[in-house]
Amino acid sequence: MDILEYESFDELEDREIRWNQLLSKSLDNNPFLTYEWLTAWWRHYGKGRTIKIFIAKTRKKGKVTLIAPTMYSTYNILGVKLRKLEFIATPASDYHTFLLMNFIESTKVAKPLMEKIVESVTDAECIELKEIPEDSYTSKLLAHLHIKTNSCETNSKVLSRCPYDILPENFETVFQTLGSNMRRNLKRWKKQALRDYKVEFVAYDEIGTVEDAMEIFFELHRKRWKEKNELGSFSNDVSKNFHIEVAEAFAKNGWLALYFLTFNDKPVSALYSYEYNGKLYAYLSGFDPEYATYRPGHLTFEYLIKHSVKRGLNEFDFLRGMEEYKNRWKANVRRNFEFRILKGGLKTKLYNWITNSKSCSYLCKEIGKKVSVCDA
Repeated sequence: MDILEYESFDELEDREIRWNQLLSKSLDNNPFLTYEWLTAWWRHYGKGRTIKIFIAKTRKKGKVTLIAPTMYSTYNILGVKLRKLEFIATPASDYHTFLLMNFIESTKVAKPLMEKIVESVTDAECIELKEIPEDSYTSKLLAHLHIKTNSCETNSKVLSRCPYDILPENFETVFQTLGSNMRRNLKRWKKQALRDYKVEFVAYDEIGTVEDAMEIFFELHRKRWKEKNELGSFSNDVSKNFHIEVAEAFAKNGWLALYFLTFNDKPVSALYSYEYNGKLYAYLSGFDPEYATYRPGHLTFEYLIKHSVKRGLNEFDFLRGMEEYKNRWKANVRRNFEFRILKGGLKTKLYNWITNSKSCSYLCKEIGKKVSVCDA
C-alpha cells in the first residue's frame, strides 16, 4: 500500500483524481465532503493554512482505498501559538470523515496512515479530528487506534450531538410521534397564519436568483439573532460569500434545499438546507421576529419535513446542537466524536487539560472567543 501526500487540490486534478466520483463510492458520504464545499471553504478561509491530503492506494493497481482531507493550521490561543492538523473546513462542517472505499482494506492502512500523518507535521502539537459521527465507518476505524509514535498519545471524547429523524413513508407517522402539545400547537399556529395571510412554502428559485434568495435568508437570520443581541453566523462578508458560492454550486448539482415560508408573498422564515445522498441536512434557519406569534420557524420545519417525506428522502438531519426547538420534533440523537493524537510538551498538556477539564468550562468559552488563525 502506498500513502501519498498532496498540498493542493490542483495536484489532485492533475493526477485525474475525481473527488466526487470517489466520494459517491465512499462508505461515509455527506455534503461537507464534496469537492464544492471543501474548495469553496478553502478559497475563503484557507489563508495561513496548508492543505495536507493523504491518499492510500494499492501498490499494484493504484486503486484508492482511503483519503484523509486534512489541513495544517496555526492558532493563536490566549497569546500562545498552537499548531494542529485537522480536517479541512473545520469548524464550518457539521460532519467530518475520511473517504473510505473499502472498510477491510482501510483497517489495514489506518495505523500506517496516521503514523505518516504524525511524521509529516513534526512541529504540530496535536492532530485534532473533530465532528466524526458515531455511526460512520471513520469512527469505527479510529475507535481502537492507538498511536505511540514519537511519544504520542491518543484520546477521544464526545464533542457534539446532532438530532435527526428517520423519515417514514408518510408525514402523519412523523406527526403522531410528536408530543400532544406540539401537535396541537402546530395546528393552532397554522390555522392562525392561514386566517390572517396567504401562506405559501416556496423554493429559492421561486424567489429569484440563488444570490437573491441567499441575501433574503441572510437578512431573516440576522433579524432572528439581532433579537437575541447576537450577530449570528453571517456577520461578515467572508461568511456570506462562502455560503453564496456553496449555494450556487450546490444548486447546479441539485443539492440546494433553500426554502421560504411566505405570508402574502413576503418571506417571513427560511431554512437553508442541503438535499444530498437521500438525506435532508438542515444547516441554518432564520425568521422575522415581527411574525413570531405564528411561530414561522416551526411551521417551516413542518413544511420541509413533509416535503422531504414526499421526496422519498430517508433522513431529516437537524445537524449540530441540541436547541430547544429541535427537541420538540422528538428526534433521535447522533453523537459526534473528536479524536486526538497529542505530542509531548507542556503546551500540549496544558491545551489538552484546558479543553477537556469540566472545571474549566468558562475558560474554554473565553478561549473560543479569542482563538484566531495566524497568517503563516
